[in-house]
Amino acid sequence: MEELVEQYRQNQIDKDQLIQALMTQYGSQVKRLAYTYVKDVQTAENIAQEVFIKCYKKMHHLKKNNAVKAWINQITVNKCKDHFRSGWIKNLNLNASFSHWLRGSAPSPEEEYSKKIQHDELTKEVLSLPLKYREVIIHFHFQELSINEISELLKIKVPTVSSRLKRARQMLKERLEGGPK
Repeated sequence: MEELVEQYRQNQIDKDQLIQALMTQYGSQVKRLAYTYVKDVQTAENIAQEVFIKCYKKMHHLKKNNAVKAWINQITVNKCKDHFRSGWIKNLNLNASFSHWLRGSAPSPEEEYSKKIQHDELTKEVLSLPLKYREVIIHFHFQELSINEISELLKIKVPTVSSRLKRARQMLKERLEGGPK
């Protein structure tokens, strides 16, 4: 993707071609990330559209050394936080399952069903965590970001990320095992 950005900087491709490539490459990832914050499919899709509109408008701000994925993730997180600040958020509805985007294939229908139940339970528990714990779990385990990258993305210190990640894992363990141990 960085090659396309470089081609854009050298005027070999235009802004429309670059944004189309970004949407193709990162569109579903942006929607998933937004969904982990807002817990509503329609709102996540709207945020994803806003993210790519902002990318289009601010393409000239992307510096040569910046990773495109990190830049888009930062915009997405900021748009989600803006959504919560906007006052439009009154009732969160879990109408769709987060597992829809993360579902994998299994050898047999029984195994697939069993994995789906476990995954749905885990997804439900992750989404029920307070935002500050949920976002570090999502970024670390689903977005596969390092603790340092999460620290930069959320603008919090590395030890804070580490402690939140540890606490979130403990909370999930307690909830999945049926209470504190």
